Amino acid sequence: MKSYFSKCARIKMLVPWSYLKSWSCLACGHCCKDYAIPLAEHEWLCFRDLFGSMALEQVLDKKCLRRGPDGRCIFQYKLGNHWLCGIQSAKPLACRLFPFKVCFQPLFGKDEGASFKYFGKKVFVYADADCRGIEWGNPGTELVRKIIPEFIRLKLDGYGEQFYSTAHIQTQNPMPPVRSIFSACTKTLLPLAVIA
Repeated sequence: MKSYFSKCARIKMLVPWSYLKSWSCLACGHCCKDYAIPLAEHEWLCFRDLFGSMALEQVLDKKCLRRGPDGRCIFQYKLGNHWLCGIQSAKPLACRLFPFKVCFQPLFGKDEGASFKYFGKKVFVYADADCRGIEWGNPGTELVRKIIPEFIRLKLDGYGEQFYSTAHIQTQNPMPPVRSIFSACTKTLLPLAVIA
């Protein structure tokens, strides 16, 4: 149990987005195993209503999705060599944004390499250096024009279609069909999933 909390409390190494050449989700499952998945209050309430309190846990002072005995999110499943999300269209915002952190003020008091212009607005974007999908180097065109803007849009909107910010694994036998609905249990437009 001690190692569980030490992993949850470890300090993330955040680096400015401009250190990355590119990024893509490898569906390795690392982010869903080695991290507690924090939920906003409205997400906690909606997940509790949809899946019950057994799908949730408190880690230190954070409300999170429950993880199994192996430390992996209970909604993750293995398909071949990949780990996929069983609640893809209803993933919490923390999952949608990983490995990026979008801020409205620079972290550590400096904006060196982290500032990004998004429709005239200056935001600060960092990446968790522990992510296996990072390719280091000078920022590539796709990172600048497609990947980073999608993460910023997700942060600002709180929900929305994911294309560049998720893995593209073709499945022959996917999880049961999930359809997006708009939450009736909060005042937000957080898309949630129900089994169709």
